[in-house]
Amino acid sequence: VTVLSHRSNSCTVKRNTYNWKWKSHVTERPFEDRSDVVKELYSELNVIKPHTGHLITCGNVVYVLLFGWWVSLVYLLVSILMFITIIGVPYGKMCWKLSWYFLWPFGKSIQEHRVGTYVWLLLGYPLLAVVHSLACLISWLLVFTIPVAKMNARTLASILLMPPENLSTRALLCCYHAVNWYYYKYTVDGINVFAVNLLPLVIVSLVIGYVDKGNQFASSEVKFATAVGSIIPLSYYIGMGIASISAQSNFAVGAVVNATFGSITEMTFYITALLRGHRAGNACLQEIVKSALTGTLLGCILFIPGICMIIGGLRHREQRFNSRSAGVSSALLFISVGGVFAPTLFSKAYGNLVCDNCTNSTGGNTTSGSFVCRNCHYDLNNYTLFHSHIQPLVYTVSFLLPVAYIIGLIFTLKTHSHIYDIHVGEGEVTGHHGAVVHWSRWRALAILIIATLLMSACADVTTEHIQPILSQPNISQYFIGVTVLAMVPEIPEIVNGIQFALQNNISLSLEVGSCIAVQVCMLQIPLLVLFNAFYDVGFVLIFCDLHLWASIFSVVLVNYIFMDGKSDYFQGTALVVVYLILLASYFFAPSPAGC
Repeated sequence: VTVLSHRSNSCTVKRNTYNWKWKSHVTERPFEDRSDVVKELYSELNVIKPHTGHLITCGNVVYVLLFGWWVSLVYLLVSILMFITIIGVPYGKMCWKLSWYFLWPFGKSIQEHRVGTYVWLLLGYPLLAVVHSLACLISWLLVFTIPVAKMNARTLASILLMPPENLSTRALLCCYHAVNWYYYKYTVDGINVFAVNLLPLVIVSLVIGYVDKGNQFASSEVKFATAVGSIIPLSYYIGMGIASISAQSNFAVGAVVNATFGSITEMTFYITALLRGHRAGNACLQEIVKSALTGTLLGCILFIPGICMIIGGLRHREQRFNSRSAGVSSALLFISVGGVFAPTLFSKAYGNLVCDNCTNSTGGNTTSGSFVCRNCHYDLNNYTLFHSHIQPLVYTVSFLLPVAYIIGLIFTLKTHSHIYDIHVGEGEVTGHHGAVVHWSRWRALAILIIATLLMSACADVTTEHIQPILSQPNISQYFIGVTVLAMVPEIPEIVNGIQFALQNNISLSLEVGSCIAVQVCMLQIPLLVLFNAFYDVGFVLIFCDLHLWASIFSVVLVNYIFMDGKSDYFQGTALVVVYLILLASYFFAPSPAGC
């Protein structure tokens, strides 16, 4: 787990785990040690603070346009209703005052009152409860307007339940700004607010996926999109559970938890897709799995480091990273990619090239003249070559890669852990010792199991409704695999990497991508091979030429970029541009044969 300490402009990051998915909110620091920006995010609205800035801001004006006018109008209507009842006149006066308050609440305050009436609870409160609930929900989902959500929630829970008499005792509600852009950092029990807001999408996905079997209320495309979107919050919760357990465990337990659950998001989809493809006799899903594996590799090697370098470089002119730790990651990447693609290179060296769908220059199918072939591949039906040479090589590689992964863990966590003490700034600062983990071991384990089960169900919905997406005539199936299916589960990791880059911890940003890429090659692919050995779903560890050369070129390029231990936005741009060029190649590539 990452432990950060800030003093002046210096920072030391002590890394206690390697190859675990990074989560920026696993540990909780004492509130008094947090920055003023973070304190403002979690501040209560019942404290009147000195304010010297301008209240007429763009965000406050947007509040009036989005919320203020209609909330104020409803209060005005309720005020008229209370005046008509006669006995509700005190509440009518209160609503009249609140209508002006909610039209422009900034810099004003609401005080506590006493004494009440049942007319208000029967006629006025229910309507305003609906209004404030709606405003609270919308402003919470927009994230950056969470101050508005807090204001509406507090009004609903306390202000409207108080009597209208003007016996003022203490401040209850005081707001200065409707929008705060730093709310992207806001967490609920350690979980980022964006992941919390996306959690209902999981329920929607499962309901329409398993209840609406006949696609009467939602099409397959909608079900696929919601199921893929639900992977984002579930992968965040799974990552948080893994990191929380690892933070409270020793090396052995942490390694077992990571190896068991670290790739569960991706593995769930891959195995579900292979099983469904095998049962339906659809070989395309196997190619989609290979495309997703390659897309994760390319994204983690090129896109994640590249976008982190760009965003970090725009804030910091030049960023330095731990070149020695980057060298270890580079070595593991070379071993990983070399091992995974060794059977592919072997088949090309010793296999027989078979060409189908061939026509001669005259358009006929005779046995003479020059021919044009549109479907060429290496023959894997050769029993001697495949079963006596390629398959044993696949099993050998699948055994050696996890061994290399374990050796890498021992090297980085035990024998040479000192090379992962990352120093940023001029001084050295010790790690923060006041941090506590948000979730206990048992709570993290329970959340991990529940999130894994939900992930399995969402993966089943995804693979069940993927066929209409694959049938699009203008989009290569390779492209769908290397983009949507590969990168959606990694969105939380991209966010974490960007946060580290903004904190000038580019070393951690680079490790995010490297660790995932190494896990893909050294854990996920061997697990798929092991699964296929026990339950033959036709998964063959031989990739197409585009996957092979794109992956090798990416590893060579990123190692060249990492040589000097420095990064800036230009180097990041180079990586992202190469990534986009490769995506363009996949977009215009023909779909796999037979799909």
